[in-house]
Amino acid sequence: MTPGARVAAAIEVLDRIAGGTSAEQALTAWARASRFAGSGDRAAIRDHVYGVLRRRRSAGWVGGGESGRALMIGALALDGEDVVALFSGEGHAPPPPRAGEWPRDPAGMPSEARRDMPDWIARQMRADLGPERAEAAMAALRAR
Repeated sequence: MTPGARVAAAIEVLDRIAGGTSAEQALTAWARASRFAGSGDRAAIRDHVYGVLRRRRSAGWVGGGESGRALMIGALALDGEDVVALFSGEGHAPPPPRAGEWPRDPAGMPSEARRDMPDWIARQMRADLGPERAEAAMAALRAR
């Protein structure tokens, strides 16, 4: 699979997750229906999906929405990837971004989105750990 096709597959899986399917079930269902995908392809798609889920708020903010497509645009932009190259519309890659789908500049991201943590958990972590340790813990949870 091409890198763009892997992104398209991750979008499909993220949309299933948004529909209420657990991440593991969505990935397994996609893999079973896509026997053409090798182990490297499945691992790359899994990495895309879990990378988005760990950074859902920031990816959604940068990508401008909560759809699988918007989340992938945001996550790829946060990773410094070339969104235009991956969303080329060639082969099995997703179609190019339309007006309003271009990633936003992460520099303007609100701190709540940057933490990638629900507000109620962030408040509890600050109360339990103190502000500095809570921020460090939240930052650590964003990565593998």
